[in-house]
Amino acid sequence: MWLNLELVKKDKHCLEYVVVHEIVHLLERHHGDRLVALMNKFLPNWKFYKDELNRSPLGSY
Repeated sequence: MWLNLELVKKDKHCLEYVVVHEIVHLLERHHGDRLVALMNKFLPNWKFYKDELNRSPLGSY
């Protein structure tokens, strides 16, 4: 798993969202209903954190 170092500039919940999302990909490869269900199970507010992260994109390396 690779994480963009710019994540340290974001709220810790954004980092948590990215880590949980990547770990869930170990259980479900695709971005379908099963991935959404797993995200809801492990991080119920994930959509809010995703939106927060997407409102201010990360810088590039």
